[in-house]
Amino acid sequence: MKKQSIVISPKWYKVLVDKYCLLFLFFLIPLFSQAQINPLADQYLINQFQMNPAIAGTERYSPITLSTRQQWVGFTKAPTTQALTIHSRIRAKNIRFTPRGYVNKGDRSFGNIGVGGGAFNYNYGAISHTGIHLVYSYHIFIGNGRLAFGIAPIFYQFQLNKTGFTLPDGTNTDPLISGDLNESILFMDANIGFHYYDENSYAGLSSIQFLQSGVQFGNFSFISEDHMSQNPDLSRSIYTYYGRHIRKGKDIDIEPSLYLKYNTRNGVRFDVNTIVHFMNAFSAGVTFRYKECLGMLAGVQLDNLEFRYMFETPISSDIPNNFTTHQIMVRYFVGQAID
Repeated sequence: MKKQSIVISPKWYKVLVDKYCLLFLFFLIPLFSQAQINPLADQYLINQFQMNPAIAGTERYSPITLSTRQQWVGFTKAPTTQALTIHSRIRAKNIRFTPRGYVNKGDRSFGNIGVGGGAFNYNYGAISHTGIHLVYSYHIFIGNGRLAFGIAPIFYQFQLNKTGFTLPDGTNTDPLISGDLNESILFMDANIGFHYYDENSYAGLSSIQFLQSGVQFGNFSFISEDHMSQNPDLSRSIYTYYGRHIRKGKDIDIEPSLYLKYNTRNGVRFDVNTIVHFMNAFSAGVTFRYKECLGMLAGVQLDNLEFRYMFETPISSDIPNNFTTHQIMVRYFVGQAID
């Protein structure tokens, strides 16, 4: 018996995504927001895969992405992140692509399974956590597009460096900071998500750190013994988003997008972004993160190698605007033919 891909084609779904999704997200935007919700997932303009495991397998080729971010340059012990990711689709035999990389619909032309993974390192002050994540996604036809579900178990090492910790009287005899200068904890969490995409639009929903892990060293927890899960970097975050490609001629593609985010500790906020792609080789864009920052990005792709730089300046009264943030991404597309 010939194996066929799963196909679902309700007519109302595409109408919902194309006409109502953006409006729906807009009216969910609240009027309050504070700090960055998730330091890795919030880097979606550099690497959307970090925000949603369902992204695995949505690219024409297999992207290897290396990124580094220096937040609030000039601020003592400001947050820094480094991340390395790769993802790909387990392709069906005779799989076919359009010039833009979109998979043609047809018998045996679509691979349903995406896989990937990555490693990351995040430091701020005396706290650091490193980890790896493994990703599995499954894609089906739905209407004229694809719907993917993804899950990613994450393995963390959370570290506390107590070097330099002292009490107001200059001693360090408090049991919370005595003992080993470096302590670490190993634990596990998971990300899950859905992602819809077709030739002109995409939308999704993801939950980062779905298990909402807590961190505690003996009798000392990161926030408090009663509310360990309120650690903003470990509590659950939810992202929902919508983006669209608007083509102006054969060389210009304008990509506006809206992201709505919720964190169990920090509440809700939203981001508005626009990226202009030119000749499939150059990109430039702007981002506005409500009560957080304004940002600009620029990128260039040379055959199978892509570079992107992003600059952000704070607009919150909590952080002076001279403490800017800088991010660099290098991406290599495995399997892409060099022109």
